[in-house]
Amino acid sequence: MSINTVSQQKKTGDGKRVLAFLMPYKKWVIADSVVIAISQIFSALIPTLALSWLIDTIIPNESSPWLWGLMWLLVFSAVFDLVMMVIDEYFCHYTAKSVTNWQKLRLFSHLQVLPFSFYHNNSSGELLARVSDDPDTLHNFLAWEGSTFMASVQGVIIYSLVLFWIHPYLMITSVILGVIFYWSSNYVGARTRAASANAREEASRYLERLRESVTGIHLSRVMGVSDNEVESVIAIRDTFVKHSIRELKARMQSVVIIACYNGFALGLVYLISTLLIWNDGLTSGQMLTAGGLVTIAANEMQRLLRNWLSVRRTGPALDRSDILLSQQPAEAEIQEGIRGERASGNIRLKDVTFAYPGKQENVLLGVSFDIHAGEKVALVGPSGSGKSTIVDLLFRLYDNQKGLIELDNRDITEWDTAWLRSQIAIVTQDVQMRSGSLADNLRIGKQNATDDELLKALHDSGLDDLIKSLPEGLNTRVGERGGLLSGGQKQRLSLARAILKDAPILILDEASSALDPITETKINEVVLKTAKKQTILIISHRLSTVLSADKIIVLENGAIVEEGEHKDLLESSSGVYARLFGREAEIGEETIKVI
Repeated sequence: MSINTVSQQKKTGDGKRVLAFLMPYKKWVIADSVVIAISQIFSALIPTLALSWLIDTIIPNESSPWLWGLMWLLVFSAVFDLVMMVIDEYFCHYTAKSVTNWQKLRLFSHLQVLPFSFYHNNSSGELLARVSDDPDTLHNFLAWEGSTFMASVQGVIIYSLVLFWIHPYLMITSVILGVIFYWSSNYVGARTRAASANAREEASRYLERLRESVTGIHLSRVMGVSDNEVESVIAIRDTFVKHSIRELKARMQSVVIIACYNGFALGLVYLISTLLIWNDGLTSGQMLTAGGLVTIAANEMQRLLRNWLSVRRTGPALDRSDILLSQQPAEAEIQEGIRGERASGNIRLKDVTFAYPGKQENVLLGVSFDIHAGEKVALVGPSGSGKSTIVDLLFRLYDNQKGLIELDNRDITEWDTAWLRSQIAIVTQDVQMRSGSLADNLRIGKQNATDDELLKALHDSGLDDLIKSLPEGLNTRVGERGGLLSGGQKQRLSLARAILKDAPILILDEASSALDPITETKINEVVLKTAKKQTILIISHRLSTVLSADKIIVLENGAIVEEGEHKDLLESSSGVYARLFGREAEIGEETIKVI
């Protein structure tokens, strides 16, 4: 199921979710909050209270010692506040990095256990955005605004308490105005959140389109559609800009509301303070202190509301992460099964029926066959007959709906999935390569392989000439997705990985499709020589590669229609195998005539 179509349950509030991320690091958060509180006292509260002391005590009494004392107190406060700011910055960024790294690892780990069908319904660009960009949104808030948000909350509380100490009316006025403006800002913040969600969706589309363009640069150039690639990216960016402008407009509306708070709050406090002075309820110094505190509190409230809007903007990113994490993992990826020694290699399929998730049509219909340990068996048949699907089921990328698949006389669902896959080596038509070195790609088959083992595997797979021609040898970079290697070299490198793995079962899934006939013959000799007592399963359209198989199983429309040795299957002139073999011979003859 696509992660864009999953129905969302009632969500926890954005603020509560951010707090939940911080809970594992509450010691750091508490320590940071103490540092921020101390900083608030020395940076704003002491200087503001000093104003009342200056107006009401020092100036009327013309006290020079107290004036000097006040001056040094303010200098000390400024220096101490600077120290607290440095400590706060470290605590804040440490927590943000820890939270973000944990979330990224959590999302990436979850991707590893999702059903294989999940990846057919979701683009890689979308998944990259959810695993990398969305946690970065949370990081940016925690690292750059989390500290100021906490400081604003503490500041509003501290300054309100001091206002209450000066006179309760002043605090009540400040709090009521703060609540009113919070509600107003939160209403506009909902619009900001919605606009931010749309902008992030377009950003994901943009990332996916870039990935396709960069990885498919060869195709776009040979097809002469580079201009179309640029135009398609421009179209996506235009849509992204439109949603970003809507988000900006919503944010500006919030800014206007927030900015109004300062003027209203200061005006009302001065009005009430003046009335209190007239009634001998306040001194002039207390009035100035109250005005200063309200100004600071108003600024803190503005920062608080701005930061709250940032919390709301992280909401869509948190939503997307929650939706991804709500996807149910595949049972095969999380269950713990039996772990055996090295498998013998006996494989049995009994009445196996299978349809891909979300599809009605069965790909396999009651398939049954036995492969004995050390036997070399070929699966042949027209495209779409179900050959590669059987391989997917053996690896438990999918689970069959009906029937039984056994390895060494035990249902493969009882085996531990990681152990099961460690017993099977595979060489495929579509070779997956990483952008590291030649050695990095080989060690996918065996992590602790020595250089000598790597060189032997390359020799056995017919890559002697390649390794000799490379100045950096095993450390040579192969390019993104193996782009610096030819198709045949990549396929032989895949074979080298399989040889290095030395698993009891070897699957060759169209393994010779990128090879010329001479190289194919040599590779087949290598496989037979190095396989020893391996069970070998060959899947191929090219029937010349299956002639030496001990048994050939012919599939058509998801069912086994023939089974036997090559010569026996050819005797049935009306059989599917004979027809396929004859057609391949005709194509070869027609090609020779054209040449």
